[in-house]
Formats: sequence, structure tokens, C-alpha cells
Amino acid sequence: MLTDNFNRVHDYLRISLTDKCNFNCAYCNPDSSNYIKLLRENILSFDELLRLIGIFGNAGVKKIRFTGGEPLARKNVFEFFLQASKLKTKFNFEFAITTNGSLLEGNVSKLKDAGIDKLNISLDSLNSERFYRITKQDKLDAVLSSIKEAKQTGFNPLKINTVVMKGINDDEVTDFVEFAVINDLNIRFIEFMPFGNNAWTSDAFISWQNIKSKIEEMYELIPVNTNPHSVAKDFSIKGMPGKVSFISSISDHFCSSCNRLRITANGKLKLCLFTNGKNEIDFKMLLNDDSLNDDDILNIISDTLKLKSEKHPPVNELLTYEENNMLSIGG
Repeated sequence: MLTDNFNRVHDYLRISLTDKCNFNCAYCNPDSSNYIKLLRENILSFDELLRLIGIFGNAGVKKIRFTGGEPLARKNVFEFFLQASKLKTKFNFEFAITTNGSLLEGNVSKLKDAGIDKLNISLDSLNSERFYRITKQDKLDAVLSSIKEAKQTGFNPLKINTVVMKGINDDEVTDFVEFAVINDLNIRFIEFMPFGNNAWTSDAFISWQNIKSKIEEMYELIPVNTNPHSVAKDFSIKGMPGKVSFISSISDHFCSSCNRLRITANGKLKLCLFTNGKNEIDFKMLLNDDSLNDDDILNIISDTLKLKSEKHPPVNELLTYEENNMLSIGG
């Protein structure tokens, strides 16, 4: 088992397959970003990723989520999922993916066939004009079609991730709950988080408590018992289908129960979503070192995990970090 100095067992791995994305979302990849995309040779190859998945499987990891950028933007990604499904069977993994949904239409069954168990789709507005302002892409209809297709294909619960920003889309909160009720979805409201390239300000931040208060003006929310490692506070909606969840990374962090490790698109191990670039492992380098076998790499991972902090720093410190770009970390 991968255990840190605070007795937190890490059995959940998030892998960013690419830092490329066809959206320019305000909270992740704004047009004003000076982020320089990775070259193909700097990104972990599929063979390298498969080797890493095996190493983490031997270390006791039980869940793997594939992220990006936009994971479906990577060439031949469905073939990769099929190869990874062999390791899924060997280690009894749960496979999940987070996508913006714009490239998913017509491909949902491919995810099922490749062994993807859980699907999260990002959606930050139900209004086409506002959707464009947030993402810089006119793709709302494609995302909504993908959500419908995913429900029909049997992804249940289907989770919809919504980053709430004050003055931008917070007036749609109850619309999203209605959307979840009508379509029997799990709508997950995520607090706006500071990253190195997204020009986060407190003026745009709205806490999960305030989001919840808006919802409770129209709906009665009932707490649901969740996995102790869950990042979400889950609620059912009295007398109605669907579920509402809140992810409170800033106002009420869940660091004490963190069981996650992250691998960036260029092969860096991140001990925390909020990172200043320290205490990282360069898997691209290690995997190409012929003097190291899988057990050696696993020992390096175990030793590095001991450097994980008890909790992430406060917002004022996070705002100074330049190495925590969400595009390559994968959220």
C-alpha cells in the first residue's frame, strides 16, 4: 500500500493523457494564458502509461481516472483504453474518465466497450451564448447530446461537473438542479479554484455553502452518506430523482482523507492538486532508465509520498504558484 506520513492510504490515481484541449475555459485554459503546450515527445507514450498503471496496480491502487486537457483529444485514445482494460482485469481496477463531452457524441459505447466504469462530463452553462463565453466554443448542443447518449448507454450515476463562478454562471445553479432532476443526473458544483494560469480572484469565488443556500430556496436537500475518501458532499433531492453534490476544495478542504495521486501529461507525479513543482517524480526519466526495474520505481514512489504535506496551502500562497497548471495536471 502507498501510505504517507499521516497514515493516508493512496489507492486512487488520476492520469492526464494530454495537456491539449479544444476548449478555452475561463477557469482552466483562458485565452490570456501563457501556457506553452507540450511537444509529443515530452508526453508519456501509451506503452509508458501502461507500464505505470501496472506499477501502481502492484502498489494497491484500485481506481484510475483518465483526464486531460481533454482526454478524448488524444489520438488513438480508444485503442489505449482497450489495452489498459487488460490491466483492469488483472488488478480489478475501477476505470473512470472526465471529459468536456464535446468529442464524446457517437463514442460513448466505445468507452463502455473499453471498460470505462464511471463517466464525468463538464458543463458550466445551459445557455448557449454563455457556454460560448466560458469555453470559447459553440459546443453546447454536442455536450448535451453526449449526456443523453451516456444515459442511454447505461452510465449511472452520470456525473456533471459545474464550476460555479460568481457573476458568471451562479445564477444558473437552480437551473442545473432542475436539469439533474429531469434527467436523473448527479450535478456536482465545484468551487472556483486558483491555478497558475486562470487569474483567480476572490470576487468570482462563491463557497459551497452559498451555492447550497441558493438551491434550498427551491429544493429540500437531504444529506447522503458517502465514502470517507469522497471529495464531494452528496445530497438527494427530496421527492425527486437526481443528486446534488458540492466539492469544497477552497472553503472546506478534505485534505485529511486525501487518497489521490496525480500523473501529469508529461509524466510528473503530483502529490497534491495544488503544487508548486516541488517533491515531484519524473516518470519520463525513470521509465527510460535501464538500471531501474518496476520495483525500484515503486520504491521511489513510496519514498516520495512521505514528502506529501498534511494539507494544501492557503489561497494567498496558491496564487503565487506558477507550476500548477490545470491543463497538464488534469484536475
